[in-house]
Amino acid sequence: MTRRKQPWGQQRGWIVPADGSPPQELPQQMVGHKVISWPGTMAEKQLAEPATYLASKDSYHRHVLNPEGVSVYVPEGRDAESLPESIKSEIRRQLKGQS
Repeated sequence: MTRRKQPWGQQRGWIVPADGSPPQELPQQMVGHKVISWPGTMAEKQLAEPATYLASKDSYHRHVLNPEGVSVYVPEGRDAESLPESIKSEIRRQLKGQS
């Protein structure tokens, strides 16, 4: 099967969080990069606390989900092809529901 090409400027992508929560659609400006950082839920910072930087475990690498041709970001060291079918189905459901 070949993937469907999307018109330029309408790229869509999903992140598959490492914590096992459902895939989330990313803002369009984040889609297309090879690697993105996604800290998940960040604790609220109090005044006078030092800034913490993102760790390598917060890096997500881009893969393409075929045949839809959308970007899927998975944690470093994980392969998008080995994602459970339930996650792929959820991304496809969201894609069909919002297109």
